[in-house]
Amino acid sequence: MATSASIDTADVPAGRFRPPVAVEKSRDLPALTGLRFFAAFFIFVGHATPIMFKLNPSPQLLINLTNCFLEVGMQLFFVLSGFVIHYNYANVGRPPHARSLAKFYIARFARIYPLYLLFIAIQIASHGPNLRALPFFLGLTQSWVYIVIKGVPLIGRLGSLITWSISTEWFFYCLYPLIAWLFAMTLYRVTGALALTAVALLGLVLAVFIFQHSPEVNAFALAMWGKPGGDLFFVWLLAFSPVGRLPPFLIGIATAHIFMGKYHQKVGESEQRLGLVLLTVALVCAAVMCGVQSLGSAFASFLALFVYPLCIAVIIYCCASYRSLVSRGLSGPLLIACGNASYSIYLFHTLILELTKVRGEFAWTWYEVSYVGVRFAAAALITIVFSTIMYRIFEAPARTATRRLLGRSVDNAATRTTRWFPVALCVGIPVVLSIFGWIISLRS
Repeated sequence: MATSASIDTADVPAGRFRPPVAVEKSRDLPALTGLRFFAAFFIFVGHATPIMFKLNPSPQLLINLTNCFLEVGMQLFFVLSGFVIHYNYANVGRPPHARSLAKFYIARFARIYPLYLLFIAIQIASHGPNLRALPFFLGLTQSWVYIVIKGVPLIGRLGSLITWSISTEWFFYCLYPLIAWLFAMTLYRVTGALALTAVALLGLVLAVFIFQHSPEVNAFALAMWGKPGGDLFFVWLLAFSPVGRLPPFLIGIATAHIFMGKYHQKVGESEQRLGLVLLTVALVCAAVMCGVQSLGSAFASFLALFVYPLCIAVIIYCCASYRSLVSRGLSGPLLIACGNASYSIYLFHTLILELTKVRGEFAWTWYEVSYVGVRFAAAALITIVFSTIMYRIFEAPARTATRRLLGRSVDNAATRTTRWFPVALCVGIPVVLSIFGWIISLRS
C-alpha cells in the first residue's frame, strides 16, 4: 500500500550503549535513534522508486517491493513511537496529573510543531491558502475526520498529504495519557501489556474484516460524498485515519511496558543468546513477508498487518536490551546524526524528489539504468544532507526555544491553573480549530 509514515517518534538522546545490563529508564537508547533513520529512509525509497525508475517496460516488481518498504517504514515509526512515548512519559498516568501532563505536552509540541509549521508555511506559499482546510492543518487534526473539499479529501489539501501521519500521531498523543493512567491502575505489568496487545490485535482483525467488506464500505462512501471523494474513503479509513493506525502504536506501548520491567535485571548469557535468536528471526520474518507481499497476494497483505508490527516490536526490544552487531551498528555516530534528522527527512523528502525527479522514460540499457540509479542516489544524499542541516539550524534550536518558553508554565513558581495551559494549548486548541473548520465546511 503506497502510503507514507508517521514522522516524529523517538525523543531518545544519543549516547553510548551499555549492555549487557537491561537498560534503565532515562538511560540513552541510541539504537532506537538509528532505527528512526531507517524508518525515514524506507519511506524515502518507497516514494522515490516510482518517481525515479521511469523505465519502459515499468519495473513493477521493484515498485511493489519498495511499496512494502514504505509500509515497513510506516509501521516502524508507529511502533517506535508507542515504545518511546511510554518509555519516557509513563509517569503521565500517575498523580500529580497537571504538571506531568503539562511536561508531556510541552515536550511533544516542541518536538513536532515548529518544523511542521515551517513546512505548512512553505506549502501555503507554493500552493496558496485554503481557508476551509487551514484550521484543521494548524490544529493537526486533518486526518481525524473525512471531509471532501471540491472533490479532494481534506488530508490532500494544501499539497500536504504527507502530514497525515503527523496528525495521526498527534491523536495518539492526546490519547496516550488515558492509556498511561490505565497502566498505572494495573497491578501486573505483563498482564497489562498482554491485554493492550490483545486489543491491538483485535483492531487488526477488525481492519481485515473491513478490508474484506470493501464493496459495502465503498458504496456507503459514494452515497455520502460521490465521486471522486468517495473513492478515497476506504483508503483513508485503513491507511490514514488514527483508527486504522492505532494497533501498531499500542503494540509499541505494550513492548515498552514489558521492557521497563527489566530495568535493574542483569542479562544472563542464555537470555543474551535468546535475544540474538529472536532478533534474527524477526529480521528474517519481516524481510520474507516483504518479499511475499510484493507478489500481490491479498492474503499476504492481510498477514502483513500482523507480521510487521510484531516483528518490529521484537526488533526494538532486542536492540534496546541486548548487545549485538545490529544494535552497535545502529548506535554509530553517523546513523545517530541521520536518525536525529529523520523528521526533516520525512517532511522534506517529497519536495526534494519533486525537484530532482526523472522526467521522461528510459530504456533498459546499461547506460540509462545507471543514470537513473545515480539520480536516485543523488536525491537520497541531497535529502539526508539537507535534512541534517535543517535539524541543526532550525529544528533543534526551535525545539529548545519552544520548550524554554512553555516550560515557564510548569516551574515551581507556576500556579495550578498555569500548569494546565500547555494541556489547553495542545489539546483544546486543535479541537476548537477543528470545530471552526467543520462549521466553515458545512456553510460552504
